[in-house]
Amino acid sequence: MTSLERPLPLPIVVVILSAISVAGFAFGLKNALLKTDHEAASTAPLAEVSGVPVREAAPVVAEVAPPPPVEAPKPKPVEEVEEAPVAAAPVVETPPAAPAEPEKKPEPPPQAPPQRIEDLY
Repeated sequence: MTSLERPLPLPIVVVILSAISVAGFAFGLKNALLKTDHEAASTAPLAEVSGVPVREAAPVVAEVAPPPPVEAPKPKPVEEVEEAPVAAAPVVETPPAAPAEPEKKPEPPPQAPPQRIEDLY
């Protein structure tokens, strides 16, 4: 067995993975906090940002029409339904045939465990 086939000890693996995780989090946080010119917060009023001049940006009250009156649903007329005659269910006189029993195979004799490990190969 060469040294390349041996796994690293668990504490070393945990330290390496922790260092990679912390470094990735630090670089991601650093890049998230960097602001470029196009990502900087605007200081202009919101109306000017939307394209509407400030003097015309007065709120407009929308006129709301009252909802239309709700009509009560009309009851449906009751129709007389003729009852169909009940048909008698068919009678089964003979029970279904029982399936034939499958043939039983003889069980193989139990094998003795190998005496040496070389016998397994």
